[in-house]
Amino acid sequence: MSRLIDRALERIVPKATGSACSGTYFCNAQGHPGYWYRFCCVDTGCSWTKVRSSC
Repeated sequence: MSRLIDRALERIVPKATGSACSGTYFCNAQGHPGYWYRFCCVDTGCSWTKVRSSC
């Protein structure tokens, strides 16, 4: 399930030089309770980045 979301977000997040992050935060994106994440794509690939705790 999360892989489908990852693939969908890779298309949404613009591939700019440097890093590009989605403007939307997702709670528990990686299954960790209580954390906000957003999806970021950098030159090395795309991954979830923890933004802050407490949803």
